[in-house]
Amino acid sequence: MVNHAVMQQPATPKSTARETFANSPWLYRMPRHPPFGAAMRIVADCHEPAAIINRLRATKSVDGSAVEVEAGALDVGDYLIGPGAAVERKAGGDFVASLLDGRFAAQAAKLRATYDTVVWIIEGNPYDGHVSLEPTVITGAISHLAIVEGATVLRTQTPQETADLLLSLAKRLQDGRTDLALRPNKPADPRLLAEYIVSGLPGIGRRKARALLRHFGSVRAVFAANAAEIAAIRGFGRKSAEAIRTALDTAYPEEPN
Repeated sequence: MVNHAVMQQPATPKSTARETFANSPWLYRMPRHPPFGAAMRIVADCHEPAAIINRLRATKSVDGSAVEVEAGALDVGDYLIGPGAAVERKAGGDFVASLLDGRFAAQAAKLRATYDTVVWIIEGNPYDGHVSLEPTVITGAISHLAIVEGATVLRTQTPQETADLLLSLAKRLQDGRTDLALRPNKPADPRLLAEYIVSGLPGIGRRKARALLRHFGSVRAVFAANAAEIAAIRGFGRKSAEAIRTALDTAYPEEPN
């Protein structure tokens, strides 16, 4: 974020901050978890780099949700990514400069006083010799944000990475998503899709998924096979076969209230 004179103003109460953005009603009046596919919205400070804002605007959708990006003058923070949530972005050199000119402490306190959720993104390497400052001072500032200010501190290397991270953060905040996509997108090719499905079983990678599919002929047949039939295949043992059957046969538990 550039050196805004506004950072010298007193902290804005959280209730006042909500009123300040009344022209963006989604920000504080939207449901905490909007329906799947609802538009995902981000407000960017107009002083932020065009490379980031343009990349955000060029992204038409994220996981089925349309992306709407609004630019305006923000008193506190650089990006608003959800109800009561803001991001402060600093290039590595500016992060260090803010320590030297006194902006850092004021900005951190004002962000904490204004928003419920605060994320700092440090873009680039703050240790890269921008100015003569001991690395321990920079490390201390980062730990101060995490421990004292209660903020989340994340690192990116480029404006493009920053934009992608902002989209991911906004998506999780605005749709209440708590799962983590550990597997790649589902393939369209039927053969690869079958391998993808079977490789989701415990202890099964792509090689073993192929072995099961070659032996039984289809995903349905793999899922219908009993433990003895699976254990009879070369490379599969009794424990592996029982783990697969347990995963397939265990009832899906209800979520706790």
